[in-house]
Amino acid sequence: MAEYDFHILQPNEFENLTRDLLQKREGVFIESFTIGRDGGIDLRFTSPKGKRKVIVQAKRYKDYAKLKGVLKDEVAKVHKLNPNRYILSTSVGLTPENKSEIMTMFSPYIKNTKDILGRDDLNNLLGQYSDVEKQYYKLWLGSTAVLDDILNKRINNWSEMTLEEARKDVSLYVMNDSFERALTILKENRYVIISGIPGIGKTTLSRMLAYHILAKDYDEFIKVNSMDDASQKLQKGKKQVFFYDDFMGSSFLDIKEIGFENKLLSFIEKVKREPDKLFILATREYILAAAKRQYEKLALSKIDIAKCTIDLSSYTEEIRACILYNHLADAELPIEYIRALLEGKRYLKLIKHDNFNPRIIEDFLKQKIYTKEKSEGFVKRFLDFFDRPYSVWEYAFAKMTKLEQYAMYVRATMGSKPVYLDDWYEASYYYMNCQFGAAQTNEFEEEWQNILKDLLGTFISTERVGRKDLVKYHNPSVYDFLIDTIRKNEKLQRKLIIHALFVNQLTETFTDRGVESWDYGRIQISDDLADNVAATFKRQLEKPMTAKLENRNSTWNKARVNMLSYINDMMVYFPVLFRQRPELLKDVVEQELFSDTDYGLDDRMNLLDHIEAEVYGLNLEDMVDAVLPELESGYDYVNTVSLMEKTTKGKQLMKDDAFVRKMEETLEYELESADSEEECEYVRDDVQELAKHYPINPEGWGEAIDDAKTKFAEPEQEYDDWDPGERYYGGHERTSDYYDLYTSLL
Repeated sequence: MAEYDFHILQPNEFENLTRDLLQKREGVFIESFTIGRDGGIDLRFTSPKGKRKVIVQAKRYKDYAKLKGVLKDEVAKVHKLNPNRYILSTSVGLTPENKSEIMTMFSPYIKNTKDILGRDDLNNLLGQYSDVEKQYYKLWLGSTAVLDDILNKRINNWSEMTLEEARKDVSLYVMNDSFERALTILKENRYVIISGIPGIGKTTLSRMLAYHILAKDYDEFIKVNSMDDASQKLQKGKKQVFFYDDFMGSSFLDIKEIGFENKLLSFIEKVKREPDKLFILATREYILAAAKRQYEKLALSKIDIAKCTIDLSSYTEEIRACILYNHLADAELPIEYIRALLEGKRYLKLIKHDNFNPRIIEDFLKQKIYTKEKSEGFVKRFLDFFDRPYSVWEYAFAKMTKLEQYAMYVRATMGSKPVYLDDWYEASYYYMNCQFGAAQTNEFEEEWQNILKDLLGTFISTERVGRKDLVKYHNPSVYDFLIDTIRKNEKLQRKLIIHALFVNQLTETFTDRGVESWDYGRIQISDDLADNVAATFKRQLEKPMTAKLENRNSTWNKARVNMLSYINDMMVYFPVLFRQRPELLKDVVEQELFSDTDYGLDDRMNLLDHIEAEVYGLNLEDMVDAVLPELESGYDYVNTVSLMEKTTKGKQLMKDDAFVRKMEETLEYELESADSEEECEYVRDDVQELAKHYPINPEGWGEAIDDAKTKFAEPEQEYDDWDPGERYYGGHERTSDYYDLYTSLL
């Protein structure tokens, strides 16, 4: 017999389960007649002959003491209703003594102890009526046995996957068509891209898919942070589920991994060929659209054939009502707030709001902002958060100390990705010291641990990785709020720019080139801040330091930074500044720099592309001679195309048969030495770019690359019998105004 935990169901779901089981057992139609606790009726039916009135109540409580206290209040109501028969269903496990006591309380209306259904009785009935069991997917997935089985699987890089969190996910989730669509896409393609607007439920859907798949006998769940990470974790013969959340950036298009485009498409192809691999990806819709505009292969690959978009149209009015209900039930609001919601059916304003968003509901209730309002102002405050989604963070932020606020502003300038806690501290300390002096800095040092305690669980979360603590945003909307706040305050921008310790505090956050919609995480500075950016650039150039992390081999490591890489990043994001002030580089840009092999050839050539050589008196002809000995890969030849085309010597070499042949021999060697399909694709990329400038045959090279890839190709295997499931996912009961649903919260 199954052992289900009925607390995974919300009160209305438990009531519906009771109804469906009793309809089977009694062989009758049972009418849902919820009028709230005061009426004393949850369900009712008449006997088959139509002469006997039967009422049913469903009570979802955790222990018998609480149940007994509630039942004492119900006795008088039942006497007043005077039914021929009374049936009680409860989530509480009952002993024979408990049942005898309840039967005595409700005498003469309870005729037999079979009309007192405790937890064990309900589990017994579910075993008898498997068709009812299949309808309640959450009950099955949220059962202790299934969740224990899931969590006993190998879980990689998902520290928050705990029994408590998994049970809460399942309890709050409202099954809707997007779940079925995503499962179907996953079955057909072996991968699915979950896309949508911020806060709409992409990560939640991804987690529910993961729970479902792991419960279907998959062995291992891997949350990846890079495509290299995914490729290294893939093992033949093992049933693996890969999940890459915000795989193109959390708030704006932010792809730093070298060769990401090829690696992503190649990994997807591998997954599609493997019968025991699945890949779930999640991203904001506008970021995916921007990536397709920027990356030609992504646009041509039809990658979004496996896209499952969640938008408000995915949530019918009934689904919205249930989402709001589940969060309210989980929050255990005081009754006076529920009554305020019911008054004039004001919950309809929330359900039908144009900005309805599960994250707004979650954040509002989790932060318990309503406790600062009298019950009559509760709904208005709730609606304010729908009208202005950031206001959920504004309220909490306004309650912070100034030190906490400054620390969060500094954290925002460090980007949307995780950073080391030590680096955040150093950047905040530097800001406080420069802005306020020693007294404030000493206070900051003393209060740092208290600052962390106050911010943990609301604005930030931390995770121990190796010997380092990572600090992340509690959810992406925190970063969105902070950036939006900084964007509206030029005085604050000036302070953050002047007192930036790390180079990425400038390059990750500010720009003077204009901000596209997909790049909303950047702040467009005004001309008035140019002097401040220039001063910070010159200071940081003396010793560039970064807090930016990259994920390699499932570990977070500091990104590479040197003088040239910093200059190149600054020239990308501040082109106006460097165009108007070439003197910023007068002490840096010298002829010798471009033959200095302490810097990578790509960094030197990138810098050359960003500047006007004559302004700095550079001899490009001599530069060609200096870089020729460094041409060791197709990528090197691609990087030097611009230099070649700007010089007489370079143009001659580009037509020289011997030089072109040497270049093709280099490409041939790379192709022969390739260890994977991805490396073959890197050669293809180089060939396609070089063919625009050199007399080589891209078609012939294309055939050679396709042939080289065949040695890595594996035979198409038959798919296993993995089935997304036959359980019932939808079918929320329609009602005109949901009043019955929300009165069950009383």
